[in-house]
This record gives sequence, structure tokens and C-alpha cells, in this order.
Amino acid sequence: MTPQTLMGAIRRKQRSSATIYGISATQFTMLSFIHRCCMSTYSHRSVATVLKTKPIKERIKIQGWVKAIRRQKDQTFVDVSDGSSAKNLQVILESSKRPSNLGYHSSICASGLLSHSSHKGQEVELLAEDIKVIDDQNLENYPFKPRTKFPPDYVRQYPHLRARTNFGSLLRIRSQAKLAMHQYFFQEGFICVDTPLITSNDCEGAGEVFTVKVPNAKIISKDDDLEEHFFDRPVFLTVSGQLHLEAMASGLSKVYNFSPTFRAENSQSRRHLSEFWMVEAEEAFLKGLTGFESLMNRVESLVKFSIQYLLDTQEEDLLYYWKQNDFTEKRVQNTISLPFTRLPYSEAMNILTENSSVFQTKPIRGANLGKEHELFLAKHMGNVPVFVTDWPSDTKAFYMCSTEEDSSLVYGLDLLFPDVGEVVGGGLREHDFLTLRKRLERRGLLQSLDWYLQLRQFSGRAPSGGFGLGFERFLLFLLGIHNIKDTVPFPRWGKHCPC
Repeated sequence: MTPQTLMGAIRRKQRSSATIYGISATQFTMLSFIHRCCMSTYSHRSVATVLKTKPIKERIKIQGWVKAIRRQKDQTFVDVSDGSSAKNLQVILESSKRPSNLGYHSSICASGLLSHSSHKGQEVELLAEDIKVIDDQNLENYPFKPRTKFPPDYVRQYPHLRARTNFGSLLRIRSQAKLAMHQYFFQEGFICVDTPLITSNDCEGAGEVFTVKVPNAKIISKDDDLEEHFFDRPVFLTVSGQLHLEAMASGLSKVYNFSPTFRAENSQSRRHLSEFWMVEAEEAFLKGLTGFESLMNRVESLVKFSIQYLLDTQEEDLLYYWKQNDFTEKRVQNTISLPFTRLPYSEAMNILTENSSVFQTKPIRGANLGKEHELFLAKHMGNVPVFVTDWPSDTKAFYMCSTEEDSSLVYGLDLLFPDVGEVVGGGLREHDFLTLRKRLERRGLLQSLDWYLQLRQFSGRAPSGGFGLGFERFLLFLLGIHNIKDTVPFPRWGKHCPC
């Protein structure tokens, strides 16, 4: 039987005509039945599955960590979490059966009968017949205590232990947010491309890059000046995968990545990380004003889809963060239901200039916006995300395409979110070979980006556009978190890389 025939039989559920490793379907069914009979009568479930499906009167087994213990004379109540849900499962055990080493954050295995709960705030509870302590917790120097709320800056000191706290809600939201964005691009026909982390360019030419070197190593080279380099030239940790995505879009049309990026900006502010994640996309055949409008529509639909996905799948974890941060859900609902504002740079500057008295740093026409300017614009426009468009060419990177109406402006966009500022940056790419060549020569980048210029030199080049979304900044907005270091499992910033 060929693989194709076997696959067809499986798809048509014709098990009686198929054999697997020489075992007929009938024999396979019988062996499966015997296997089930020999297994334990307890069915292992995750806490999330138990709370969702509520298999009342079924004998189940759970494994997890003790979050709280309430001891009474006849019964002991144990709150158990395995990290799969924001809620704990209450386990009730006869006090006479309670293990002597059962304590806070012990890892345990509990088995028994699931029952309706008569206790307020929960629907089901596990009437345990047995609890086994897998590993009891040494609390002598343990930094966290039961039923104690710790401020984020304290928890941040123990990144290796944060998953044991309510920080687990952030990790579950972060995981689902990634899945949401992958799902969006998949249904829109994009291809995921793994762009390199080690690169010979710094994309925008900002210079805030980490250099990759081999310490105390001698690399044989014909050129004495390059002996210190492992590669044939200086290389860096990437600040963006955009240029590589452009190369892929020239043959695949619609591509994206989801990758870590690095900036060597030694800032201690609550808005900066040295290692963070970007969602970047590039789409071919976008040109002129029509293509620019399509690009903004793409960004807006990605944001709205991702937020709605999280509202549908992570309600409990979202509510936990919203309650902790006195967050109003209206801001998120506005983002989903209302169209994003589209504001040309010139109009944005008019608004800022009219209100210049409220700023510590006055806005300068023809320059980039400061953080306080970004926050003001988002609030001024009704606390809805704002696209600032049609930027002066001097404020944007060399690869931005000039507008059709004014060559001094480019089809660039910054998407500003309330209380966060810029979350997305993007625009159309300069597709004219001679124009791009002049720009690269002017910046001294012609040799290092010769391959990038070749994308315009060889026939078949299609105009394209793309964007990059700061994933941690997106989470800042969604959850109302005040420090970006609390949106990533292991934050790295200047003078801080503990593990």
C-alpha cells in the first residue's frame, strides 16, 4: 500500500482496509481497548481543562503547585495551579490524609472525584482521595509568600521565579498574542520567513547596534585589517529584519517575521529594552497613495484582529491585569470599534504648535516627534490610535519612497497608541534604482548594501511596502502596564542581564 493510498483510507475513515505496521484495524482497536483497561482509572487533566469542561463525577488526576492551604480539623483546602489558567482549582482532602511535608508551592499530584462546589466563587472542586508531594518547598529564603501582593519592581528582581507568581497571566497573554498574529498573517496569505539575527547592516543607520565579535580569537584572513572579524566584515545583532524581508517579498509577494531585535541604547527608562520582539511584514505591489492606504489598512486590521482574538480567548488573564492597573476597557473597545485616525505630519505639527505651552520640549517643524508629543496627539484625537503620515524625508530612513505630490515628503507612517506612543512604524519603499543609489552613496552605504540595491537593479522588481510592530509596546497598551520590562519574561537593559 502506497503512502497516498493509506492517507486516503485514513481520511475516509476506512480503517478496516488499512494496516499500520502490519496490524489490522480490528487488532489495533482491540489492543487500544486492552491498553485503556490496564491504565489507571484516573484521567489526567490540566486545571484549565477541568475548569472549562467541568467533568462532574469523573475520577481525575491533576498535577501542579500549591498556592494556598487552609487547614481545618477534619478537612484541608488546597488551591492548586499548574499554570494553564488564571484560576486555581480547589482540592479538598481529609486532614488525616494530609502529607506532613505539604506546604506553600509544593509540587503535588492529586487524584479524586470532581464535584460541584458549595463554596462561593468557584463552580467545581476536587474531592481528593490522595495527594502526593513530588517536591516540598524550602521557604527559608524564598522571596515570595502566599496571599501577598508584591510590586512589579520587586518581582522583576527574580526573573527566573516570576512564572511562579501571577506573572503567569502575562506569559499566557503573550503566548496567545503571538498565536493571534500568526493566525492573522496565515489567513491573509503571508509566508513566515526567519530573518537573520546576525547581519552586516543596521537597517536605519541609527548606529545603536551590538557588534558581534569572537573574543581573543585570531581569524586567518588575507586582509590584515579583517583578522579580528569572524566574518569577512563587521557584523551586528539585528535591529530589524526589514531589508531581508524586502528580498523575500521580491519573490514571495507577502512575507512576515516574528523575531527578536536588539538596540544598544543605554537607557534606564521604563520604555526601553535592549532585547525586544518585532512583528514585521512586507508586501509587494504596493505603490503610490493607493498602496499606502492599503498598508495602513493592513496594520489596522492586524491590531484589531489580535485584540479581538485575545478578548475571546484570554478574558480572565486580561481582567487580572486590568484590575491591577486600574485600566478602563473602553480604550480597548474604542480601538476595535472605531477607525484609526489618519493625520498628515503637517496637521499634527499645527496641533502641537497651537498647544506648545504644555510641552517641556517644544515641537520643531521638520523634526521627529518626542514621546510627550506622541502621547498628546493620541489623547487629543480621542484616545484612538493615530496614523501620522506624509513625513519630511529628512526624518525618515533612506529607503522611504517620496510621495507623488511632494518629493520632500515620504510615504511613511507612525502609529501612535494612547498612553504608549509609537507602536508601529512603516511605509512604502523607494523602488527606483538611481534614486536609491544616490541615497546610499550619500550615506556611505553603497558597498555594504550593494545586495539591497541589486533588488532594484535586476528586472522583476515590484514596488513594496511594510511595517514593524513593537510587540512589547503592543502589550503595554493592551494591559495598561507601566513598565515595558514587565511585558517580557527575561528583560535585558543597560547594566542588567542577570540570567
